[in-house]
Amino acid sequence: MDKILFITLFTIVFSLFSSSASAQWTTIVNGTKWTDTDGNPVYANGGNFLHKDGVWYLVGEDRSKPWMPDVNLYSSTDFVHWTFEKKIIRNRVSHPDLGRRRMIERPKLLFCEETQKYVVWCHWEARDYSASEAAMFECDSVNGDYQYVWSGRPMDTKSRDCNVFVDNDGTTYFISTTDENTNLGLFMLMTDYRHVFTKTVLCEGMRREAPAIVHIDDTYYMISSACTGWDPNQAKLTTSHNLHFGWTPLRNIGDRIAYDTQASSILTINGTEGTTYLYVGDRWMDPSLAESKIIILPIEWRNPETGDVAHQKDENHPEMVLNYRDSFDIDFERGVWRE
Repeated sequence: MDKILFITLFTIVFSLFSSSASAQWTTIVNGTKWTDTDGNPVYANGGNFLHKDGVWYLVGEDRSKPWMPDVNLYSSTDFVHWTFEKKIIRNRVSHPDLGRRRMIERPKLLFCEETQKYVVWCHWEARDYSASEAAMFECDSVNGDYQYVWSGRPMDTKSRDCNVFVDNDGTTYFISTTDENTNLGLFMLMTDYRHVFTKTVLCEGMRREAPAIVHIDDTYYMISSACTGWDPNQAKLTTSHNLHFGWTPLRNIGDRIAYDTQASSILTINGTEGTTYLYVGDRWMDPSLAESKIIILPIEWRNPETGDVAHQKDENHPEMVLNYRDSFDIDFERGVWRE
């Protein structure tokens, strides 16, 4: 064999072998109830993920007692094996009204660079949903006992179903369904995350909830649902080049019931070979509130002219697409996924 040809073939084979060997594929399986490393059910409804110092943290409602949820924290280094850390917010302990006149929904975990504290913003509600408030807790460590800081109606606005959004420049927002489920309120947080200080009305009069926002290149994407309680409905997508105005008309994304989910968050997985975006949704009442499930789907991108669909977003594939998969593989280090 020609020496140059041999070296070329050896290089190709070695490169393919090295690429395969270095790949660290994680399989995400949908439709099953997660269990922690002790074999217990993972109770983390309506929560979110935070990636910090190489560790994934999952926070959410413990609905094993459906109408008195504590807030649970789990950790994982591989996104599959979840260790129960502790109840970071507890009924009748973290606040005297919690578990009596108030309950927590949609707890969202953040890390504040200014204070170096971990923060939870959440929906702070009465059993009959008459309170329409938000609340904020904080802690020096991610798995400590979170202390109550504030609760009330942000900027005197009735606030219910909620989320948080950290923009690419670090500016952080609390976003919630406001004004008796009529509008979405986008509230900018102060740099210590303890209070809000500006308000923008989005989707005015459209009765949207469960808003999940991601900022990609020069475009903001927001997925939300209609207000139908625990029942799923058609998810809608809107986009804008400015977070505060100019949002496009709502359009359908996914199937007519969002694959039996409600949006919780959109994760950005930046890797050495690409960037993957993951839709995270809550599958409520499956079959009970306590047994609600976390569904994770890779976001795809379509060329509006050809209909061609790609895994990665580029100038030829700008249109966000959401399809259901029972399972898929993702390499978090490389930022790529496969069927």
